[in-house]
Amino acid sequence: LRWYLAARIAPEVQKRISVGMVADVASTFLNTFWNTYKFFVMYARLDGFDLTKEVPLANRPEIDRWILALLQDTVEVATDCLDNYDARGYGEAVERFVDQLSNWYVRRNRTRFWKAAAGEDKQAAYLTLYESLDVIHRLFAPLMPFLAESVFQNLVRGAHPDAPFSVHMSDWPEVDEAKRDEALIYDFDVVQRVVYLGRAARNETRLRVRQPLARILVRAPSAEAVAAIELHQDQLLEELNVKKLEIIARDAELVSYRIKPNLPRIGKRYGKLIPAIRKTLAEGDGAAIAAAVAKGENFEVVADGQTLEFEPDDVLVETESAQGYACAEEGGYLVGLDTRLDEALVREGLAREMVRTVQDARKQAGLEVSDRIALKVTGSKGVKAALKAHRDYLMAETLASEWPDSMPEDSHMAQHTLDEESWEIALKKVDA
Repeated sequence: LRWYLAARIAPEVQKRISVGMVADVASTFLNTFWNTYKFFVMYARLDGFDLTKEVPLANRPEIDRWILALLQDTVEVATDCLDNYDARGYGEAVERFVDQLSNWYVRRNRTRFWKAAAGEDKQAAYLTLYESLDVIHRLFAPLMPFLAESVFQNLVRGAHPDAPFSVHMSDWPEVDEAKRDEALIYDFDVVQRVVYLGRAARNETRLRVRQPLARILVRAPSAEAVAAIELHQDQLLEELNVKKLEIIARDAELVSYRIKPNLPRIGKRYGKLIPAIRKTLAEGDGAAIAAAVAKGENFEVVADGQTLEFEPDDVLVETESAQGYACAEEGGYLVGLDTRLDEALVREGLAREMVRTVQDARKQAGLEVSDRIALKVTGSKGVKAALKAHRDYLMAETLASEWPDSMPEDSHMAQHTLDEESWEIALKKVDA
């Protein structure tokens, strides 16, 4: 871990090692990579993954082509950083890719690995994840030599007995120009930025993440960004658990701004002008001032007949979302979530909560991820309405192949409550 910690810290900072720093690395990069690697190994063994069955890049889904394109950029940046003795830039490049691989690629593609039936799509997912792990563990071998060696012996030599004896004897990764796709990387960057703002907006409300919402309104700073959002809206809607996307005009207002003087900064500078400045800021174009502040630009304020030049930190910007919306704004992007709920949305949200509790019950019962179950859920009036509308969804998400009228006495039982609703779960493993 000392090598990795040294690469994360600026050269001018003393590189002292502590239990807290080691724990921080273990809970971020190390665990993130290891859990991704473990995920691949577990499912590859279950499915008997065959590395020799190639799927052409053109036949792979867009998300596969994106992560492989991002991998090429990472190889280029990491190599350039090492060539220029930039250990920190090198470590950050590796860490960014591992985060994207785990928290976007694997998370969004779990169902491809969970599929019971083999096929080209599932093989493409395995090949893509294998290549990503193969390249990235060799990239961080100088940082974490023992971890990289352990992965290499299982991942590479386990599949290629004629491979070099050690990861430290293997070739350094090279950029594959055929897999580069800057346009696709840009599109995914835009989508992830909107998702980030959407999550920030949702966090301002008391609505649970599993509660579906009717629509999301998005304002983007350019035609290219709008095109990326529209082209990949399925990802965006799924990530934010929203039914419909609407692009709004750049001059659309979902947020109102209140601009106030930052008195600790400008109080002594302007003294008696403060009341006039406060009045001008309150009555002026709040959106224009907020936009300048967001860009880090200076702006002018006319107070008591005098034109004053303000820096971004000279004012405080307060925002308020329109009634019925939760909003977040950054870098020219504005995202508004329609927070109004009807009965259908409430039922679907409750069904999603039941999925989570059944998954928890599976773990408590000691079941394997691939085990099929017989399942029975009973509960309050709202639960019954949710099951009537979404029972098939609940069964598919929890690998339930049977829904009997009654369950055996030795079934695993669990009870849950949520607000005014309550339900009881009974499940038992069945033969595949």
